[in-house]
Amino acid sequence: MGFSNYFANMKNQTIIVSELNCYPVKSCRGIALATAEIGGLGIRYDRQWMVINENGVFVAQRGDSKSGATGIRTMCLIEPVISQNHLIITAPGMPPLMLPLLGCNNGGIPVKIWDTICMGIDQGDEAAGWFTEYLAREVAGKYRLVRMPDEGNRTIAHSHEMLAFADSFPFLLTSEATRQYLNQNMDETLPMNRFRPNIVMKGCDAFAEEKMDQFRINGIKFRGIKRDGRCAITTINQMTSVAGKEPLKTLGTLKEDGKYMFREGNQVYFGMYLTHTGTGKISVGNEIVIELSKIL
Repeated sequence: MGFSNYFANMKNQTIIVSELNCYPVKSCRGIALATAEIGGLGIRYDRQWMVINENGVFVAQRGDSKSGATGIRTMCLIEPVISQNHLIITAPGMPPLMLPLLGCNNGGIPVKIWDTICMGIDQGDEAAGWFTEYLAREVAGKYRLVRMPDEGNRTIAHSHEMLAFADSFPFLLTSEATRQYLNQNMDETLPMNRFRPNIVMKGCDAFAEEKMDQFRINGIKFRGIKRDGRCAITTINQMTSVAGKEPLKTLGTLKEDGKYMFREGNQVYFGMYLTHTGTGKISVGNEIVIELSKIL
């Protein structure tokens, strides 16, 4: 299908937002939203808190020896809830931890996330004790919780986009059609939470997210930047913390007409990173208006 015909086909589809997700504490469980407030760093409160180890390096569901990140699978069982004034955190066998939503007024400390060092605001000894008690059950150590200031100015080398503690970009877009395509070629059906997206869409063809260069949701402009190279977090059942081999096994082998559908070289992909221009609100049910599409 030629570029003009493909673009016309996408323009004729009614594509809408079917899910919005915020992950207040990096690598912990997400919160499904009906409406998301979009600020300069992305969805408000998304990845604004992060756990660090004794060396000031981020902690995630999977570790990374190169960056010094500690890997703790049971982070997926930590569940944050946002109330009017508090961030409330629960986990199996732990009492609720209640923190001020606007953060504790403590000093800033340098923290490392992948290749960047930025400032985080320490959230106090109570939070540190809570996370240490829970996380040390799996990996011994002392842990602390930090918060990105609202005026945080973290950027990374390949993007001028402002970020909180997200890995690379402020948004990840996926589609229900692409997940359905994957599940049809697997022995098990995976929920979307394996891929931890911010925005999920429906009403489009599989892989449409990879071809949407520029689009708007409720007047806010989004731009597709690059496919998301997936890691071992996708193999962790987000409800049990048990790890397996899927979906990486299938993502790395699935072909059509001799072409890998989710793989380039040694890297497998699922979803599209986005940047944005503008602030406001987007909601489940909003139409996604495509302004420019591309053939990859």
